[in-house]
Amino acid sequence: MPVVDIHTHVIPAPLLARAEAGRLFGVKGEDGGLVHPEGFRYPVTADFHDRDALLARMASTGIDRSVVSLAPTLFLYDKPAAEGAELAREANDAVAELVGGAAALDGFATLPLQDPAAAALELRRAVEELGLRGAQIGTSAGPVPLDAPALAPVLEEAQRLGVPLVLHPYYTGDKPGLGDFYMTNTVGNPLDTCVAATRLIVSGTLDRFPRLKIALVHGGGFFPYQLGRLDRAFAVRGELQGSIARAPSEYLERFWIDGLLHADGPLAFLAQLVGPDRLVLGTDLPFDMGDPAPVERVRRAGIDLDALARATDLLLAR
Repeated sequence: MPVVDIHTHVIPAPLLARAEAGRLFGVKGEDGGLVHPEGFRYPVTADFHDRDALLARMASTGIDRSVVSLAPTLFLYDKPAAEGAELAREANDAVAELVGGAAALDGFATLPLQDPAAAALELRRAVEELGLRGAQIGTSAGPVPLDAPALAPVLEEAQRLGVPLVLHPYYTGDKPGLGDFYMTNTVGNPLDTCVAATRLIVSGTLDRFPRLKIALVHGGGFFPYQLGRLDRAFAVRGELQGSIARAPSEYLERFWIDGLLHADGPLAFLAQLVGPDRLVLGTDLPFDMGDPAPVERVRRAGIDLDALARATDLLLAR
């Protein structure tokens, strides 16, 4: 079976052109990369936007098929709703063009979560008209958590369409207490995923949307490794009782989780914890925090590549 990467990023050429022309909300093209108004910067290599370069990189890393998604630094949920919707539409058109005609490529949409009604409509358009396979969204919409009633239209539409929502942390500047030593990424990203997944459970959101497919990146952040603590809190604390009838750990089966952990031992543990139907492969390339040798790591951890492919088929099936 093919080796499928569900977590690889692109910055389509039209968005790069916007940045170079000064029309991407202050994000500028500079010295072969993008620079955000907050000071965050990163290089933009050819495999972010050039199909041939992307396919060549996949071949060099043993990936047969990739489902690409917009670099999460460009979610831009803090921008005006109408402009956010316009940008999402342009990005999704560009992703569809990038993957179109390439059997080895599929795409996830990006959504303007600052306007949930528009986001639901854009998800429908992206799936039904553009052929994208679901959406990648943030672990929150700025200060609004994913379990907020305001975002219910997005979750409802994803459930109706039978497509996954891939939750990805995002930032373009420092987070309080994490500004030093690149902790915004190394600690902040897995923390954000843990918070989002936990809230979806304990708020009762997953019960309200029983067929909603959710995927977590970066090995699920800290979430899989704190299930015992969550269960203990559910057993002894009233704050977790009432909104859900089952222990939080029993909701683990509701998530697909990629194995991007950068270490063989934790990956083997995660595979044993979530089981063969829920572990998928993700690389986070071409960012420097991606895994340049994902297939070798999976094999060292004793994980069946075919099982990863079957889990991915379950995630993407409608």
